[in-house]
Amino acid sequence: MTPLMPRAEDYTSMWWTDGFPGVVEEAPWRRCIQTGRFALVMDTESMTIPHFGAVPAGTSYADCGREDVPAWQALPQADLRLRIKVGGKDYRCTKGGEWSRLEGPRLIASGRVLQRADVTDLVFKAEDGGQLNVDARFETVAWSDRLGLVLAARPGTRPLVAGEQSFGKVGGGFGLDGTNHLEIPSSPEVDPDQFTFEAWVFVPRDYRASKRLPAWLVCKNSNEARDGHYGILVSNGVPEARLNIGGGAKNLFIARSESRRKLKLEQWNHLVMSYDGKTLRLYLDGAIVATKEVGRARSKGPAGLAIGRRQDGSGDGYHFRGVVDEIRVYPRALTDQEVRIRRSGRELPQGAGGPAFERSFKADGRASETKLREVWKQVEMEVALGREGRELKGSWNLPAKQAWSTPEWREAHLALDPVSFQKAPEASPVAIEAKDIATGTSQPVEFSPSRGWHRINLDQVKPVVPEGGPDRGNDAMERVRLHLRNPSPQEQDVRLLLEKNDVGLRGRFGVPITGVSAILRDRNGNPTGIPVQLSKNWHYAPAGGEFARLWFHGFSRLRLPPGASAELELSIVYGHWGGVAAASHAQLCLIGWGSNQRWDQSAIGAWGESICYEPAQAQVGSSILDVRPLMVRGKEGSERWWWTANVGGADYFRFFQHDGVRVPHSAMRATYQKYGPCLTEVVYSGRIGRGIRQSVATSISRGDDVLRGVYRLRLDVDEAADFSRFAIFQTGSDRYACSSPRKFAFGNESGLAREWSARPGGNGYRSEPIQCLGRVPWISLHDASSRTGKDAGAWADAGIVIRSWKARLGGKDAAPWVAEHGLDLGATKTSIIDLVPPPGVKRLEAGDFVEAVIELVVVPQSEGDYYGPNQALRAALVEHGKGWQMIHREAIGDDRKVEVTAGQLERVWPDVRVRTADGQGSLSLDGGLGYVPVTFSGLKSGNGHLLMIDGKEFDQSVHGSDFWQTDYDPESRSWSRTYNIPGEDRKVRSIRLVSRP
Repeated sequence: MTPLMPRAEDYTSMWWTDGFPGVVEEAPWRRCIQTGRFALVMDTESMTIPHFGAVPAGTSYADCGREDVPAWQALPQADLRLRIKVGGKDYRCTKGGEWSRLEGPRLIASGRVLQRADVTDLVFKAEDGGQLNVDARFETVAWSDRLGLVLAARPGTRPLVAGEQSFGKVGGGFGLDGTNHLEIPSSPEVDPDQFTFEAWVFVPRDYRASKRLPAWLVCKNSNEARDGHYGILVSNGVPEARLNIGGGAKNLFIARSESRRKLKLEQWNHLVMSYDGKTLRLYLDGAIVATKEVGRARSKGPAGLAIGRRQDGSGDGYHFRGVVDEIRVYPRALTDQEVRIRRSGRELPQGAGGPAFERSFKADGRASETKLREVWKQVEMEVALGREGRELKGSWNLPAKQAWSTPEWREAHLALDPVSFQKAPEASPVAIEAKDIATGTSQPVEFSPSRGWHRINLDQVKPVVPEGGPDRGNDAMERVRLHLRNPSPQEQDVRLLLEKNDVGLRGRFGVPITGVSAILRDRNGNPTGIPVQLSKNWHYAPAGGEFARLWFHGFSRLRLPPGASAELELSIVYGHWGGVAAASHAQLCLIGWGSNQRWDQSAIGAWGESICYEPAQAQVGSSILDVRPLMVRGKEGSERWWWTANVGGADYFRFFQHDGVRVPHSAMRATYQKYGPCLTEVVYSGRIGRGIRQSVATSISRGDDVLRGVYRLRLDVDEAADFSRFAIFQTGSDRYACSSPRKFAFGNESGLAREWSARPGGNGYRSEPIQCLGRVPWISLHDASSRTGKDAGAWADAGIVIRSWKARLGGKDAAPWVAEHGLDLGATKTSIIDLVPPPGVKRLEAGDFVEAVIELVVVPQSEGDYYGPNQALRAALVEHGKGWQMIHREAIGDDRKVEVTAGQLERVWPDVRVRTADGQGSLSLDGGLGYVPVTFSGLKSGNGHLLMIDGKEFDQSVHGSDFWQTDYDPESRSWSRTYNIPGEDRKVRSIRLVSRP
């Protein structure tokens, strides 16, 4: 297996050089990609490359993850040229799109193996200043030794045309450009006592003429405060049906769609509102989305019916921008079935009663499901990169005599070796066959010359579920045999994209995409240690285009010697690995959601996210966001195997200047050391201002009882800095706190030191700092409830345990202190706990540091909420649910005492890690709750080992050799194995790793 394994330089990393500019003031829009062989800095605003070239050998992946490695800064600039020629006229890219929630620089896939990002809304101009109407995006695809540059474009959409020259749903429609409207004079036909209003509405992204005001789509009788009014307003994409009977605000009735039932952007929507004398109803695309009980006879009014603005014409801000078609008003309320019939485009049955008023537009006009696009002929696209007098190009040309007006993207690409500055091959000699082991059927494999991967589509692979009880679906595994063959006389890099989409994600319980793990095993089922990067998405914003759907992308890279063949097994699991809930840490693409920057989600099992991270803090200014308890009643009423309530968040190293202004985290990098499924480890590192370096290593592990997030914190001060407030760790955070604890407590291994009632609100400290004494200090936030009162499902309590602590603050050795901090978040209040410096310390001196291990624990509140298999936890909840004793139990029960008799102890948290001697390791373990991760490192082979516990072979396998995790360290060319050992209170276990006979 050794020839296949990654080498020390086979890694990638990507970050904003000075921090994300949307958070860090005056930071340039410069995104850096650095690998073990090259670096590239892209200015996404000017679409230039200030730095590009080979980096010195010898920088490890861990070193690259440290903020203070400046190899890229010494590299020269390169010349990037993006060109589109239309009808004989040249246009060149002069600018990248500005960042917004949905556009501009976007992160697609990011991890150890590959970095994929793009910039949308590119601006192309000719020498005479003319601007090309184009949709264009520029994509970079970076492996450790290969760079793909892709220019994707399509003809731009034409502006909406006001009035009856617009496209429509059926023939032509009526265009609303944000300044005009359609006025229908008042008449009994448009003002009946009971009514249904129906229309098709095309809703563009910029449907609001004003950024400040909502848009009125329909408005009868002046405005919503007038007696007799009815109408439809659109606010933040959500439609509202409005009806006034009696005049004034108190007689206004609103049926508002749920926020998740928004209008579809850049598409046609079928909108219906009706009133039957009792109930106001709103329908979207044939489905009822809102109702409001009224029970009054409606009044009529003298004013007309306005389409596209508020009827009283009070200001342009209330205008709607889009297209309407097929307007109808019925003198009765249509039934639900009749609305569905109309949504399907069919007429109502004869005798059902037709509309009193209807308005279509030009019958010979053009119908279109999308905006009309420019018509292009004679098109050439080119991407070119120049360095030191040399230039490489890639191009695409539209075939002669063809016209292009469709929304399909076309691409010009350039793929190269950044070190030799040679074009990469357009084909690969490597032959790959992928077969579903369960059925023997072959899966599609396709090589992409632009992005360098062999794409293996796994949508038809079916999971194998062991026989047994009703919950065995969590043990489902998908197994694919990979045959790789290199017939060439040279070593070949094999880059894999392991792809599953919505039709292919068939996990039996919960939401499989949230917990998917992909493991490469050898032909005997042993994990190889070849890393598989986990990138995924499950959001559907239309602006996300091809990325706005449910998908999983696993990326891996291996080397195949000349003339060699290899056989591997790809194992995909969701809920369990070896019968116990698996741990995973993945990058979640936000293009289908918004923000478009790095968001990571870790999960235990596949029943929703467990802990989410946004290290650049792009959205709410917090690093740890959603946090969800494990194996408790779901948030949508389901009892088992589903999303649980969000009790997040948390944060670390929140530093405020002497004037009270927070210094954001900057230049944040992510280093993915372990993806799972037994133990995860990802390091986020960066700066705070100029003079402070900081990092946190995050981990979760496989288990069956409670959620434990382990954080190894490190802060180093290079330049002195005054502060008004410094929160070393928070539970939740200043900007993101979903839970509202009623009680706080702290103590140590001896028990409770103090308990007090929370004092929420005030945006300040509600207690004097308290020193954390003892060997395992702990803090409990218990008897909690939802801060907003809106979350369904079982709630949970939380706490932290300080597993280790060493610090120098203000030039002196410092112990940890805690204080309650009250928060006003919108209309609600809560309190959190800050881990703070000692009282009186208001300045960090050069040489100060913090080195700590903090464990964040989330526990169920009652035995009835928890449905997992851990009987010890269930018994503890019966006795101590909602009390501080649950966190105290964690502190002392998981207090691991380790004695190594063969090998060397490297650490105790998050895993007990022993460096083996001649492939042997032996230890005794006292303490541990749930499952304790134990790792043996320094192995010369990934195979040929047995784990013995108390003299007996340890085996948790379900699908054969599927219960341990193997990781490979290319720096030392050695392997490690991680197991999850069942914890048992007050029992010392003898644990040995031995060579297999």
